[in-house]
Amino acid sequence: MKFDDIKEKLEKIEYPSRYVRVSVIHPLELYLGKNEKGFLTLRFNGDFTPTKVLGTNLIEVKQVKTSNYNSILFSFLSEDNFTLFYHFCEDMITETESYQGNEGYIEIINRYNQWKKMFTGNNKVLTENEVLGLLGELLFLKNTAIPTYGATDGLNSWSGPEPTHKDFSYKSNWYEIKSINTFKKTVTITSLEQLDSELEGHLVVYTFEKMSPSFAGVSLNKLVSEILRDLSFDIDKDIFIAKLKQVGYSYNEIYDNYVFNLIKKESYLINNEFPRIKADDLQKGITKVQYEVLLSLIEKNKEN
Repeated sequence: MKFDDIKEKLEKIEYPSRYVRVSVIHPLELYLGKNEKGFLTLRFNGDFTPTKVLGTNLIEVKQVKTSNYNSILFSFLSEDNFTLFYHFCEDMITETESYQGNEGYIEIINRYNQWKKMFTGNNKVLTENEVLGLLGELLFLKNTAIPTYGATDGLNSWSGPEPTHKDFSYKSNWYEIKSINTFKKTVTITSLEQLDSELEGHLVVYTFEKMSPSFAGVSLNKLVSEILRDLSFDIDKDIFIAKLKQVGYSYNEIYDNYVFNLIKKESYLINNEFPRIKADDLQKGITKVQYEVLLSLIEKNKEN
């Protein structure tokens, strides 16, 4: 079942404690609906041996036993911003199509434990500038790194969460990603390592305009969900989630308030003619440097 079909089924359910079966041809009795409190819910009824499963601050997990079957219910504890839950349901339904009975229950638990990492919040909330920077890196990952190098290599090329590395590097290619607002005329280079290399590289600059939350633009939770949906294999999803955890991201409704319009993406060749500070340029005793590059003066290095 596809994302849009799941969304449509859930949006048609008006009252609590109502469920509709996902499909009569799916080997598992999976249902979409609302629990008794009115929260969106994915429910599995079947003959299985229950095991202990813990919920999160966004997902309630409840297991019940009737005279005819056991049930496990995954309820989304939010009254809006349902995109992540729709993708969760899509993955659960699609990836259990070849399972039956207790094996189906085990697969459901395994997949939930993977998704649980996305539903588990942490104490850190990224600042607006950090959100903007992460958006640029995720757009490059989704639209350039993965299509160019493949999912696994593209994900492994992403070193943005590690501050002493280039944002992306694969074999002899490397890229530094910057996100700026429309009024900015410079990009900030926060460490020597970002542009210092004997190999030619690329500076990729995304220019954004901040919009209202109702604008159909680029937002962090939405972009993360899209990338997860595009990844076909569990190992790639695990790599992606681990990278997000490294940078301090977990799903939070706060991020839906940060919506941007992508104005343009520009790429610049970093070579000997590019204005930058290298480690060899520094006098002894200087260990940390931060500087800004004026975009109007690197037009000759523009690649697109």
